[in-house]
Amino acid sequence: MENVKNVQNEAVSEEKHVKEKPYTLRRLDGDDLWTVLEIAGKVLPDDLAPMFANIVTGNAKPEKVGSTIVLRVVSTVIKNAGKARKEVYAFLHSVSGLTDKEINALGLTAVPRMLWDIYTAEKNSDFFTA
Repeated sequence: MENVKNVQNEAVSEEKHVKEKPYTLRRLDGDDLWTVLEIAGKVLPDDLAPMFANIVTGNAKPEKVGSTIVLRVVSTVIKNAGKARKEVYAFLHSVSGLTDKEINALGLTAVPRMLWDIYTAEKNSDFFTA
């Protein structure tokens, strides 16, 4: 019986450490598509087409091109992220109702965490898999 009480106390203690998210996010809708495309257009590289052409023509193996594409995308997104700052904050405001100041007050990781939560939310799965 003592072991049961200890397990229950540990479970209650662990539940207290689970943080509630300081924001709620609405389900994405059709109008959000244009904002997401605008952000993607500002941060993604423009020069990926030749890499895909090399696969189609047989001049390069998909495995080699795939790793190059991933590196190019990550590098370019990091370089260009600031170019879409205004659009990202407008998007997050639209989805959460929070102002730029309120989002910033959530801490350094708030923006990427909110974007990740939008992307991984079950309610948005049709938006990103369509």
